[in-house]
Amino acid sequence: MAIQILNSPRELSGIIKECGNEGTLLVIFDSTASQSYPKFSAAVESLLGKYPLLKAVLMDIEKPEAAMLANQMRLSALPTTVVIKGGETVDQLEGLFDEASLEKALSAYLPPKPAGETLQEEYDQAVANGENQRALALLPILRAEKKDDRNLWLSHIRLLLQNGQAGEARKIAEEMESPSLLAEKTNLSLLFREISETESSGNEAWDEIRALLKEAKFPEAVESLLEFVARDRKFGDDLARKILLGLFALLGDNDPFVLRSRARLANLLFV
Repeated sequence: MAIQILNSPRELSGIIKECGNEGTLLVIFDSTASQSYPKFSAAVESLLGKYPLLKAVLMDIEKPEAAMLANQMRLSALPTTVVIKGGETVDQLEGLFDEASLEKALSAYLPPKPAGETLQEEYDQAVANGENQRALALLPILRAEKKDDRNLWLSHIRLLLQNGQAGEARKIAEEMESPSLLAEKTNLSLLFREISETESSGNEAWDEIRALLKEAKFPEAVESLLEFVARDRKFGDDLARKILLGLFALLGDNDPFVLRSRARLANLLFV
């Protein structure tokens, strides 16, 4: 959801009425020409995506009526964010904020997120931002709510591996009992066996693949495994193909890299 740009107090009055008693309105006094506005507006728009009942408007001080209103309110800093709830001004924030600090400053006024979506949204946001520790903290709670969600199980294992917690990842994999996860469980058990192996396999190329797996360099491992399948399909009773299938599951069925790699594997096996 984007910030709506207003030019006059009359437009602002209409938006305040639309918000009613449930919603919260952020009225930002600033200019689109300001060098800091793009960064601040990005933080605001991120919050708008998380809170459907939150709205934000910009009173562009480059416009005469908006500038007059800012003077009448004796605003001394730009940007200034006026917080309106239930039609009344409840707070006024001066200066720039990133998303986290803005959310904290607004915590008393933010409308509730939709029931049942809060935790999933927080997790999705953490993954999108590369915040692995935050995502890992949320996953056990989220999996308890969605016990049969295949993607959550596999995401939990992948994040643990990427965080250097192979032992914990292996425990999660061993707990997978859903019929939809049994094939992945078998392939992942082979992956964990190779990750934990300390002795040389006697095959230099395979030892290099093991090193990539231990370091959770999964895209690089996929590339090396595809090359290995092309050279030595029979090694370890088709081990390279089975581990590839486990990695595809961890990386996500709809990931563009996985889709391309699956097609390459199919060509190696059947062409």
